[in-house]
Amino acid sequence: MKRLALISAAALIAGAAHAQAPAAAPAAPAAPAAPTYTAYGPNITLEQAMQVANAANAEAAKRKLPATIAIVDTSGALVYYQRGTNAPGTAEAFAMRKANAAVKERHATSNDQARMAANPGATPFLPDFFPFGGGQPIVADGKVIGAIGETGGADDDVAKAGAAAIH
Repeated sequence: MKRLALISAAALIAGAAHAQAPAAAPAAPAAPAAPTYTAYGPNITLEQAMQVANAANAEAAKRKLPATIAIVDTSGALVYYQRGTNAPGTAEAFAMRKANAAVKERHATSNDQARMAANPGATPFLPDFFPFGGGQPIVADGKVIGAIGETGGADDDVAKAGAAAIH
């Protein structure tokens, strides 16, 4: 009898060990990365930079947000800057870093943010890596002519609205 009980217990344990775990739910698809452009065009003009700033300001006003905006040319040189009302002391540096990262890497800084989220243990050593949304390349005729960096709230949406003002 003891032998039968031991065999039955062993069979139950073995069966439980071989039972399949329920299938894990499929991972949500990752948001598509913003495009990376390969070529630079002529530098953004002051007039174009003002168009970009006006469009970004309109989006920020619609959302009732202050906007600190930096617009740079293809070398990262400042073409246009505005500081939002009551902006914190870090706003200028953040807007500039976002614009510089977007123009030098030729993609949105939200790409860096997504790369960091996908691999949180990695420490980026790229000099222009800036994992915060709000930096967008400004593209005309398929070529990067500059970039906008925005901070103050809804950074990606405000920067995208500004960048979209140039075709």
